[in-house]
Amino acid sequence: MKKLQLHHWILLAMLLGAGIGLPLNVLAAKGTVDAELVQRVASVGRAVGDLFLRRRKMLGVPLIGSSLISGVTGMGDLKKLGRLGGRTMLFYLATSALAILTGVLMVNLIQPGVGADLGLLEEGAGTPSVTAAEGDVSDVLWSQLQGMIPTNPLRAASDGDMLPLIFFSVLLGVFITFVEHGQADEEHGEDAKAAANAAQLRRFFEGLFAVMMKMTLAVIQLAPIGVFGFMLFAAAGKGLEAFEALGKYALTVFLALVVHAFITLPLVLRAFAKVSPLDHARAMTPALLTAFSTASSNGTLPLTMRSVEDAGVPSAVSSFVLPLGATINMDGTALYEAVAVLFIAQVYGLDLDLGQQLVVALTALLASVGAAGIPHAGTVMMVVVLAAVGLPTTAVGLILAVDRILDMCRTTVNVWSDSAAAQVIARFAGQPDAAEVPGTAPA
Repeated sequence: MKKLQLHHWILLAMLLGAGIGLPLNVLAAKGTVDAELVQRVASVGRAVGDLFLRRRKMLGVPLIGSSLISGVTGMGDLKKLGRLGGRTMLFYLATSALAILTGVLMVNLIQPGVGADLGLLEEGAGTPSVTAAEGDVSDVLWSQLQGMIPTNPLRAASDGDMLPLIFFSVLLGVFITFVEHGQADEEHGEDAKAAANAAQLRRFFEGLFAVMMKMTLAVIQLAPIGVFGFMLFAAAGKGLEAFEALGKYALTVFLALVVHAFITLPLVLRAFAKVSPLDHARAMTPALLTAFSTASSNGTLPLTMRSVEDAGVPSAVSSFVLPLGATINMDGTALYEAVAVLFIAQVYGLDLDLGQQLVVALTALLASVGAAGIPHAGTVMMVVVLAAVGLPTTAVGLILAVDRILDMCRTTVNVWSDSAAAQVIARFAGQPDAAEVPGTAPA
């Protein structure tokens, strides 16, 4: 009998969590089972899932830091690093723009907010559990730029603040390379001893990265337990009733995500990476299932790195592209924000013209870059997009009922896009052709 792989166990855990949670939720709604008991079961599921996620977050800072530093120093040639960084950013912006375009087209086609009962939605919305951003989009972006430069790298690491950590790690890797290869300012007289010390520092971070990956792989084996907990929480605590009032909106977001995930990104993989999207998807299955259940790009990052390398991407590329992508590449989030804002505009009876929709698209693209890879971060950033077209920021409360399941879907798309970026960048970074890489197939 064939041994079950990790992604099989994760899928079984998802089905088991839903299989236990949904019936409990239905029975509680009918009064057959004590509703308070069902909520306690859901809370236990959330606690189990959070415990697993905390273990992975424990590894996040040292893994991302050592990954980026060893990835930068491993290139040796800083010109190559510049090309890699430029191509990575170009890919992320391009695919996010395509995702937003898909969402805008879908919401204009389906028009989920036209004719919706605003009073009914407000009645079910409650008080929004988000904080409105201060100032307009330029103020928010400037704040993000300032926040990217840490005043204290150690504090940024202890707080799990990823953008400053990424900035400092890349900068440290660059100057380790400068010193090791004698490219520092001649005025400071860098000598052979300094180069040797820098080489030792490079080997230290390479060793740290190897150890962190081993630790991560050990923790990943517990993924099915964490996934079961999260699915039990979602199924028992939320059930299916959340979809009744906002079903058309949720369907619009879901269909747009499906188009981007099953058409746009596979075409990108085939055309630019020259790999089989199906083979790549098979390798990525554990990471995608984990992303769906946890709704956390950062929490899924270790498994994403492992899966991408299983798909044939060299660690020199994945160790740079994926940590960056988990923080700034949010295709699903950008798409969701654009659709949600246009839906809210339709609910309020506002007919946004092409220029206003372009403002929504651009603002969603910029805001998605600042959305942290944690659950519900996109909802918080949405207030920036709402403010850009003059909609009340409190209107975000109208869609919170279905946000959890959509968060799970868009996070999965975010991780799928990150993995596609790694494949494309690997090919253009001068890696072996797809025919020579295990787990890929020629186009």
